[in-house]
Amino acid sequence: MDSENGGLSSSDRQRQTAAEIARKKVLAVYSSTVENLRNLPASSRERLIKNRERHTNRFNETTSQPQPVQPDWSHSNINYPTAEYQRTPVYSQGSTPASSTNYQQDYATPTETSYTAPAEPQTYVGETNYNVAETPSALKDTPVNQEAISEEWQKYHSAWQDYYKNYYSEYYAKAAQTYLETEKMKTERIATGATERKRNLRHLTPIIIFAIIVLVALFLQYNRRIFAPIMAYISPDTGSVNTSLTAVDPSITQPVSPEPRLIIPKLNVDVPVAFGISTSEVNTAMNQGVAQFSIPGANALPGQIGNLAISGHSAGDIYSSNPYKFIFSGLERLEVGDLIYINYESVRYTYQMTSSKVVEPTDVAALIYDTDRPMLTLITCTPLGTSRYRLLISAEQISPAYSSDNVAEPSLPEETPSTSDDAMPANEPSFFENLWNGIFGN
Repeated sequence: MDSENGGLSSSDRQRQTAAEIARKKVLAVYSSTVENLRNLPASSRERLIKNRERHTNRFNETTSQPQPVQPDWSHSNINYPTAEYQRTPVYSQGSTPASSTNYQQDYATPTETSYTAPAEPQTYVGETNYNVAETPSALKDTPVNQEAISEEWQKYHSAWQDYYKNYYSEYYAKAAQTYLETEKMKTERIATGATERKRNLRHLTPIIIFAIIVLVALFLQYNRRIFAPIMAYISPDTGSVNTSLTAVDPSITQPVSPEPRLIIPKLNVDVPVAFGISTSEVNTAMNQGVAQFSIPGANALPGQIGNLAISGHSAGDIYSSNPYKFIFSGLERLEVGDLIYINYESVRYTYQMTSSKVVEPTDVAALIYDTDRPMLTLITCTPLGTSRYRLLISAEQISPAYSSDNVAEPSLPEETPSTSDDAMPANEPSFFENLWNGIFGN
């Protein structure tokens, strides 16, 4: 059989074709022999009949069985024309029904023949008379050659055994080869340390995850330290006034917008200012710009003799929505002599920087001092990205001219703030500070 596609193999088909050809040749020889016998002359036919009778008598002597009567072929004047025989099946078996399987052949000769067959059944050479029960059939009575069958079976069985042996040999050979290749790859990985590195990486996975969590937490807490210095130098000093503002001549009245604003040309800052608010509202007001930090002794307004304190953020979280979280990040770049402008009640006030210093957040007394001129103090956190200290930038008004009678309201002695109880405004709370305040409500 074909092990791949099923059915007969090519060798089986060849053997079957050879057997079919041989059978056809035998049938052809048999047909031609019968036809030749019918057309033989009388003398030749008599010799053939005598030889057949001699063999038949020898067989009868051996088997001691009565032999059928042979037809008389000695009449030389009988003409045997070539004709077709009509075969009509006759079913008969005594009292059995017509459907019995006993089949007889009745040969009827054509009407043109002049030969009258004898009363006994006729048997032609090469044909079998099924009505004679005593005549043995050569094919039927031939003993079966068990040795030949056994030999063919052994060949068939051996062929299948060889097929399965070869099939499973190839199957297990391929499986063994695959196994050896797998083991070789494992050995190579172990030799090169790949397995060990993979095992170590698996052990390091929890550490890597923990490190990522820590890095994310640190970024949320301290990202302002990264971005605040960058934002401080986004608009660096180019040696010119970026906002196109110049010092105002005190003798010239110049109309400005009534909206209060703080302008620092060197830092390219132009931001709204909230005046006249309480200290508790400063942190909220710094979300919309900068705000006045008014305390007793430092509560002057623009143009008044005294100190005007304005606070703004220098840093905030990068994800914060406050657009003014980096507004004062560049105050450290101001130098003595730089100009600062404030628009208040449609008047522009010009201040010139005089000094800077760093103090503790609770050192609010640094904002209170005696002065006979209008002063400005800008407050922000330092170092950048933290709220550890406060940077104070001081400037005096140089324009317009001020009146000595326009003095800020003096503070009462009992209103003087304590350096330990109050603190200057700070930057926005960090991530963990917001988390703490959200949990404990402080």
